[in-house]
Amino acid sequence: MDASTLSALIDTSSKELEELHRQLGCPNDEMDKAMSALKACIYDAIHAQVRQVETRVAEVKVSCEAHERRIQQLCSATGAQPPTITPSQPLLAQRAALQAEEARLESIYAAQCDQCDLVLNQIHTLNMCMSEAGGAPSLPTRTDALRDVTPDTLCHLESHLLHVQQVYKDRKIQMESDLSEILQLWSELHVMPDVAINAGHVSVHDERPEESQFHMSILQYTQQMPTLELDGEFRGQFEPIRTAEESTMDATPSRVQGTPTLAADTSAVPELLQPTDAVMAKSIKLRESLEREKTERESSIQSYYDELCELWMRFDVPETEMDAFVLDHRGSTLQVVEAYRTELDKMRALKSQHMALFISKTREQIWEQWDALYMSEAERRNTFPAYFLALPGEDETISATFDWDELLAEHESMYAKLAEMLEQRAPILSLIGRYHTICHEARALEESAQDGSRLLGRGNRGDPGRLLREEKMRKRVKVQKPKLEQELLKVLPAWEAEHHMPFMMDGTRFVDYLRDQLGGAKENPRTQRRTVPQKTGAELSSSRAANGVPETPRQGPLKRPGTASMNRAPTSQARRGGAHGTSRPRMASQSRMTPYGAVATNKPGAKRLDSTSSTDTVVHHAATLSSSITSPAPDDDDLFSAGQRTPSSYLASSFARSQTPAMSRF
Repeated sequence: MDASTLSALIDTSSKELEELHRQLGCPNDEMDKAMSALKACIYDAIHAQVRQVETRVAEVKVSCEAHERRIQQLCSATGAQPPTITPSQPLLAQRAALQAEEARLESIYAAQCDQCDLVLNQIHTLNMCMSEAGGAPSLPTRTDALRDVTPDTLCHLESHLLHVQQVYKDRKIQMESDLSEILQLWSELHVMPDVAINAGHVSVHDERPEESQFHMSILQYTQQMPTLELDGEFRGQFEPIRTAEESTMDATPSRVQGTPTLAADTSAVPELLQPTDAVMAKSIKLRESLEREKTERESSIQSYYDELCELWMRFDVPETEMDAFVLDHRGSTLQVVEAYRTELDKMRALKSQHMALFISKTREQIWEQWDALYMSEAERRNTFPAYFLALPGEDETISATFDWDELLAEHESMYAKLAEMLEQRAPILSLIGRYHTICHEARALEESAQDGSRLLGRGNRGDPGRLLREEKMRKRVKVQKPKLEQELLKVLPAWEAEHHMPFMMDGTRFVDYLRDQLGGAKENPRTQRRTVPQKTGAELSSSRAANGVPETPRQGPLKRPGTASMNRAPTSQARRGGAHGTSRPRMASQSRMTPYGAVATNKPGAKRLDSTSSTDTVVHHAATLSSSITSPAPDDDDLFSAGQRTPSSYLASSFARSQTPAMSRF
């Protein structure tokens, strides 16, 4: 209704009301009151309608604002762009647009919440399998009730899921590695898992349920089951898990019950292992305990082998016999440990029966060291009188109180002391060896100069290159001998000052001898002649023979102090020893087998057995023994076929067959 219509209605109504009052004959004041009441009624009706519309407008505006706030929250939570609403639109149109936008954002928010929940559930599930090792994701906090499910948050959750998956994978690899090592150690050590095997079924042990349950879980996870031999013993054999039907069909007569299967009661089968802290700790503890057991066994085997190898080589056991024993007793099982211990007991018994042979061979080594150190007879007697103690002969009875081990220990201690002295004096002994070589060439030149026939050679009857060689040798002697003498005169006093002892050679101080030689050469260099003294040490040689020690190949006999014996060439052992001049004991060749692989003598820390003599100085008893055991006993092949042939049995049969006088007294 427009204003003109309303005005016409009011005018018409006012005229009708005035006509009606006139007909009634009402006073004028009543007519005025009626007209005022009409106007008030119209005014109230119009204002009521306006207020109603104003109230609705306010309600629509509040609704639009609420929708806008919700839209803002949803956009912030989902990361969506806020909508653009035109302010010129009517309120109802604006509210409809806002409601539609809010519904769209609500669906987006719900979808993104589902995605985040899915990732969070995966993270939680993996963390439960590894004792929360992956950690909880760090989510941003909001002041309102909405969650932050923006793409950045979802990307962060997915990144954390990848991290948790990697942690789970690493822990699972570590757990599987531990389980694999445990299975391998069980097999190597022949240690039976703590499970019960009854009627071909593997079940948990009733006495130790917790430990047995874990072992059962390992077998289930690795899908391996132990296999028993015919005697009911476990020999480190594992086979894949089979069903009862497969085990019955594929059973072989080489096994008692075939491959065991899991217990028929599925409730007794443990759950599949997961890399939790508890499982990892148990795996590491079990693996470390098995490794300690293996290390202890290998240490025992190695200690037994070290002593056995020394005894074998003392008895000159062929390396083929040693290698055969090592190859027949490989691994770290209790049976191997017991075999080495038994063999060591047998070899110790043989050692106690033939101790004189050990002492004789050690004496040979000591004699070689003395030769390399140029020690005189008196020095040898004074430094080690036990060397010259006579060993019991064939018809002599050994006293029950005689301590063979102590006597052998004294000889070995002296050998070690002499070896240390050789190492200490090695540089000077090398210089002295070179000096002796030069002096030997000088003497050869003097003897050649007295031979007049060397100048008369013609064609094939003489040596046309002899004079040229002598000239080269003369130049070498002329140049090198003074250098070596001066170097020795400088090195020897320094060595004596450092060690607070004189450097002795054949019972005399070598510096004094060298100075005497130089002084005599300056006084009469042409007429000086080097005389060879008479042999000494006959008593020493006889004592060696009385003790069953053969003569050592030497370049010459012992000389008296101060004679030309100082110019002798170094002994063969000193030359073989190289710069150090030490005798090289017999050692295992590069093809020798040890319990843990072939020996490598060229590597640092390689096993050297210094308690035996070199191959060039084998004692008489060892030679006799070797000659007496060249032919195998009639039962040797039987022993080999039975797997009972050992170096101790080889030696025992060889000693039994040996009838030589040299061995009868032992």
